[in-house]
Amino acid sequence: MWPFSRRKPPRVESVSLGYPSTNADDFTVLTVGQSRLDDSFSAIGFTAESERRFTQASVVPLVDPRMGTVADVEVRVDGYVVGYLRPPSLNTAIEQMEQQGAATLEVPVMIFFAPAGPEVRVHSALS
Repeated sequence: MWPFSRRKPPRVESVSLGYPSTNADDFTVLTVGQSRLDDSFSAIGFTAESERRFTQASVVPLVDPRMGTVADVEVRVDGYVVGYLRPPSLNTAIEQMEQQGAATLEVPVMIFFAPAGPEVRVHSALS
């Protein structure tokens, strides 16, 4: 009898979650790190005077090279980091990427200016 081993499915570059929406109630996942990312918001043209923006973002894992595990998950708009996921959404994103065999996830986000500065919320499909 031949030895059989499971093969991982081929990895796809990206899997989309959620649906485009302009309803603020659909964006329940909070992100952190916005106050440190002023350059990113400037690069995507988002300022205190900007209207609320609904767009697509990439959810990208950061792998610790020494441990070989995901250390953090970035939220990127147009290639610029605009926030980081925190648990439990961080764990959900990692699980979704593993289940889907995806390198990244594409999810709708809402960017708006709050009293403390720019804020990014991710679509509830990631919760």
